[in-house]
Amino acid sequence: FLECTHGILSFDHVLRGSLAMTSASGGGSDSGEDDVSSSPEVVSFNNGRGYTEKDFGRSFPSLWVWLQTNSFRNNPGTSLFVSIARVPVLGMGLPGFTAAVWHNSTLIPFATWSGAKFEDIRVSKDELYIAMRSSRRRNAGYRVEITVDRRNVPEVLLYAPVNFTKMAPFVWEALQAKVHMRLINSHGDVLVDDVGEYAGLEVHGNVEWLVDNVCGKKTANKFICL
Repeated sequence: FLECTHGILSFDHVLRGSLAMTSASGGGSDSGEDDVSSSPEVVSFNNGRGYTEKDFGRSFPSLWVWLQTNSFRNNPGTSLFVSIARVPVLGMGLPGFTAAVWHNSTLIPFATWSGAKFEDIRVSKDELYIAMRSSRRRNAGYRVEITVDRRNVPEVLLYAPVNFTKMAPFVWEALQAKVHMRLINSHGDVLVDDVGEYAGLEVHGNVEWLVDNVCGKKTANKFICL
């Protein structure tokens, strides 16, 4: 019944392969077509880090925050994924989220279904800050702090489903955001304090609605909050 379903196929894997890119000269020819360089530029992906996810459904939410990186400088193989959105259910817009950290071959979920909770969300044009606990019980589970530097980060325009009928270009996604993550266990031990490069980041729509729906705020939904 959800308009969009999200799935993770792989949090982290090693890449092998290459991409050959040719460029048009723009000079044109007698046939009216651009001349193409005879020696393509080859980009190698060998020994790179990969991440794979999927979305399927009728339409994207009206607003959301999405974040992913598995390019941590000192923790190769560690992966972070966060998705927060306004989810339409039975005519109502409810806040929902799913997130996880993959670290040392262990999956640590931070999600609505796993009983996680938000401590804070702050969004500005320069920075995104998120603090979550994996359990609503005091001092239980894991805590994660995420700070994303959004300054001077280029974005690309992506196609996405709209109005249940067509694909249209309306999603702006950054692929070079920088993420500082701190992962702390229930004993207060810092497991990860590292920076993830080349992060994917989408901040779409009036995301202040998500900020207003953090549990404990007067503006939060009385029945379901973050």
